[in-house]
Amino acid sequence: MNQTSSLLATCLARLEWSPEQLAREINKRYGSGTISIKAPYNWVQGALPRRQLPHLVAELLSDRLGEPVTAGELWPRQLPQSSRTPVAPDIPPSAKGPVNAAVDWLVDSGTASPARSAGSEVPDIAIQMLTTRIGQLRKVDDIASTELAMEWALQDLRSARKLAADHSYDTRTGLQLHRNIAELAQLAGWLAADLGLRQRSQSCFLYALSAARTAQDRPLAAYIISCMSYCATWETRQEEGLRLIRIARKGSSKEDFGIGHALLATREARARAGLGDEVGCIRSLNEAADLSQDSDPAADAPWISWVTIPVMVADAGRAWFELGHFRRAEQCLVRGIELFGESQPRNRMLHWASLAEARLGRQEVDGAAEAAEQALSLAEVMVSRRARVRLSDLRSKIKRFDSSVARQVVGRVDAFLDNDALRVAS
Repeated sequence: MNQTSSLLATCLARLEWSPEQLAREINKRYGSGTISIKAPYNWVQGALPRRQLPHLVAELLSDRLGEPVTAGELWPRQLPQSSRTPVAPDIPPSAKGPVNAAVDWLVDSGTASPARSAGSEVPDIAIQMLTTRIGQLRKVDDIASTELAMEWALQDLRSARKLAADHSYDTRTGLQLHRNIAELAQLAGWLAADLGLRQRSQSCFLYALSAARTAQDRPLAAYIISCMSYCATWETRQEEGLRLIRIARKGSSKEDFGIGHALLATREARARAGLGDEVGCIRSLNEAADLSQDSDPAADAPWISWVTIPVMVADAGRAWFELGHFRRAEQCLVRGIELFGESQPRNRMLHWASLAEARLGRQEVDGAAEAAEQALSLAEVMVSRRARVRLSDLRSKIKRFDSSVARQVVGRVDAFLDNDALRVAS
């Protein structure tokens, strides 16, 4: 056994996992069909997984072992040098977890205004270009690969950090520069979460929160904390998700946040729904509805421009679904999807899948099949761990129904998961 395979074998031995168990854990975490059950046997013998798989393996092992393991260490002579580090190499790891970092922000009495006297002056055009680029990147995610958008965001983040570290700027420019850094790190963290890269996502979010504090932008910081809350909720860490979103709401309650206040209320509703807190969930949904009516979209910051009434309506549908109120969930989801029109295809894909699940909850297999087909048609042009997980869950639920329509949907989802696994591995 060579050096490449010995470290992976050692990690598996410490966890008391067989190669097949590793495959099952990967598919459980990153979506059914991500890899074949026999693939890790080749890795133990020294074969290199393709594309993002080395980093997914390293991330999973790091979480389970409680210590860092990198793809470069697992495959030191085979992984291309440019692909060895699973996180942006210039983002320093944070010693604090999300909740502690959020509490520090909540009690923050204010930071010194960012200014730097050494180096050549940051030109105004650089700030303008960064701001324009961020707006472009927010659109790329909806029309192209999440992985591509994340890589671009990380590249621009490096450039922005270099400006902040090597150049001089006054307070006004420093505030805007660090605001740009926070937005880029938040965007990279969100895209990493969608790809299932949990460690990368958390590192980016924590760095984004630090930059937002430097930029003295409390609404942006609250938004970043809400993203960490939402990710915790996705990963069934509802208690952590609820604590984070309550911190975000408390720390931004007096800020001019526009529809952001409604978004935070909706995300609290989702966290409470996951905990089975129906009274708290409904209260938060009512708050979100009231707050969204009072907001002025024209006054919202660019980074929250994606939050619209369709987003609020459809997200409320998902909360009702998690509470088990399937008819109410279907009404909200149908209305939200109608309001979206052709915008936000990634969100529409997830909401179509939720609609299919809600209809299954009411035993409406034909209606669920129609919604599932819509979700699949959108998912086929995206690379998204959330899509894989959501469709895999849908497959498990519809498989319980003995009908030709149900079997057709299962077959279509199986084909999608197989093809998507090939895309990830190629």
